[in-house]
Amino acid sequence: MGYQLFNRLSNRLFFAVLTTALLVGLAISSVQILLDVQSAQDNLEKQAKQLLAMMREPATQSAYNLDRGMAEQVIEGLFQNEAIFYAAIKTETEPSLATNKKPLKDFKYRNLSNFLFGQSLYFSLPLEGTIKTRTSDRTEYFTATAHYGVLEINIDPSYATQALTERGFQIIFSGLLQSMLFGLVLYLIFHGMITRPMAKMTKSLESIDPLQPSRVQLEAPKGHEFDEMGTWVNKINGLFSSIESHNNQRRVAEAHVERLSNYDMLTELPNRMLLNKRIEESILEADEKNAIFAVLWCALDDFNSVNLLHSYNAGDRLLLSLSERLQHEMQSIQTISRIGGDVFSLVLPITNTHLDAAKSAQRVLELIRRPFQIDEVQLSITSSIGISVYPHDGSTSDELLKHAENVMQLAKAQGGNRYQFFVESVDEKIKETKRLEKSLSVALNEDQFSLLFQPQIDLSTMKISGAEALVRWHHPEKGLIPPDEFIPLAENNQTIIAIGKWIIDESCRALSLWHNAGFSHLTISINVSAIQLHQSNLIRVLKDAIKKYQLNPHTIILEITETAVMSNLDAAVRMLKHIKQIGIQIAIDDFGTGYASLNHLKRLPFDKVKVDKSFIEDMLESTENATIVGAIIKLGHNLDMQVIAEGTETLEQIKYLQECECDFAQGYYYSRPVNSNEVISLLRKDNPTSQVNNLYPLNPPNHES
Repeated sequence: MGYQLFNRLSNRLFFAVLTTALLVGLAISSVQILLDVQSAQDNLEKQAKQLLAMMREPATQSAYNLDRGMAEQVIEGLFQNEAIFYAAIKTETEPSLATNKKPLKDFKYRNLSNFLFGQSLYFSLPLEGTIKTRTSDRTEYFTATAHYGVLEINIDPSYATQALTERGFQIIFSGLLQSMLFGLVLYLIFHGMITRPMAKMTKSLESIDPLQPSRVQLEAPKGHEFDEMGTWVNKINGLFSSIESHNNQRRVAEAHVERLSNYDMLTELPNRMLLNKRIEESILEADEKNAIFAVLWCALDDFNSVNLLHSYNAGDRLLLSLSERLQHEMQSIQTISRIGGDVFSLVLPITNTHLDAAKSAQRVLELIRRPFQIDEVQLSITSSIGISVYPHDGSTSDELLKHAENVMQLAKAQGGNRYQFFVESVDEKIKETKRLEKSLSVALNEDQFSLLFQPQIDLSTMKISGAEALVRWHHPEKGLIPPDEFIPLAENNQTIIAIGKWIIDESCRALSLWHNAGFSHLTISINVSAIQLHQSNLIRVLKDAIKKYQLNPHTIILEITETAVMSNLDAAVRMLKHIKQIGIQIAIDDFGTGYASLNHLKRLPFDKVKVDKSFIEDMLESTENATIVGAIIKLGHNLDMQVIAEGTETLEQIKYLQECECDFAQGYYYSRPVNSNEVISLLRKDNPTSQVNNLYPLNPPNHES
């Protein structure tokens, strides 16, 4: 209770002012009492001296005459004053001429009286007189003082103490009363000018919203607008405004940080962090309802070509348009997220059947296939979608996303523009691919690669004109791995750059070996991937190899696929022109399987064109393929290019190609891929005629090679 009482400023102020006033009043009263004590003592002395003065004459007479009766009368007269309790007249001859004494009066303030004045006050008066005396020659008189005795009195100060005590009580009471009245008035002044206005301001603070403190402005108490209290109110209002401004800035910053951590900056879709939270929420909901839901991992097919053929800005605008289209057309989807790059993920609503996931995936494929209008240009693109279903394909967010991503890669490998559900066997195949990709990163350092060479025959002379370098990977555990399996992996993890450099060096070394053996007319064809083609150091690698092995650049042929060229046509044109300036020949590989138009073809500085073996295989059975092969040969010649047919395996194919005036051929009919020493052996074999009727294979075909 006392603690709460003193918690209020007004109460504390009241007690402080009152206590101070009382202490001041008590101090003033004490000083007044001390002054009264001094005054009372002075009055006692004055009174005693007056009494002695009054009795001087009779006392002196009685002492001079040694008149005891007169002396007793004097003493009796002194005792008329009740304060005198002892009186005596003494002479030299009569030590006790007259004396009287009475006991001290019983007085309740006796101790206080003794403290202030002592037990008694003693006063004495010498009794003297003057006499005239003649000189010895009696010629004159002189006056002398004669001492007759002494008058003594003792005064009891208690009579004065009683009056003094009564007055002291009056002084203390009056002083304390005045102090209390003064303190009360002072408190009322303080209360009216300070505590009451402050209490009102404190009351008004209760209406302040902590989140928006500046919405309610404090008002200065009336009459205090311009004093310190008004200044305090203005400062508080200013402080509240600053706090609200700071809070607003903090909230904006927190919202911005939240968006950065949970949303994609380009599309403002949820990012992977928020996607994981949404999937975890769906897991809880599915468990509660004993239902399933699906996660879609959607990646655009060949999105990089949009950036390369148009611009990165066009690619960003395409992604933005796609996100808007998905949000508008797929409003039933619980979460649409952008994982990064050209990858989106969708969390489908709770369902009881896989069919709903398939329908949603097909709907997404259709939405993405619809052309996008970007800067007056229509862009078309497809996508590949992987689907994982909870709880069959994973029990956590990470497992669902990982499995969906894995089967998306399978859908993309199958040509894209499709969706694929997750199955355990597919997952195992993908894991095996990942392990193979990891092994690929150390294969070059461990000398697991080798080169084989497949001869190319000049169809006009029926002699070997060159060879194509073919890389082989001898895995320490899995044995020989075909190029069509590991080359895409090498391109995916960028190891193709180091492998490609090694292939160029080894190919040039083999070509140098053949030239030194006396076959200086031979050429070497080296395959270059799209990633190598767009590497800035490709020119340096080629120049270093030519210089190292002292080769004629014209004997080197780089084979480049249509896809590698068209992934970034302008950059490819610039790179190929630089290669041509060195003197190296360039061949377009697998012509007819890509999407190069004739307009693009005439821009590119090709020397040779290779007809893909898919056309050669059915050339004699399919009229359409035969027509295509003939058209490609004529087109190549019209563009001043030589034509190479690959995949030739029968004599009939050779005859038809000669009829179409094809320049070169390679395939198993002539030889399987062999090492560099076996190429020299083939070159040294006797080849007596170039007539078709007598033509025989240099090395019987072995399709298992």
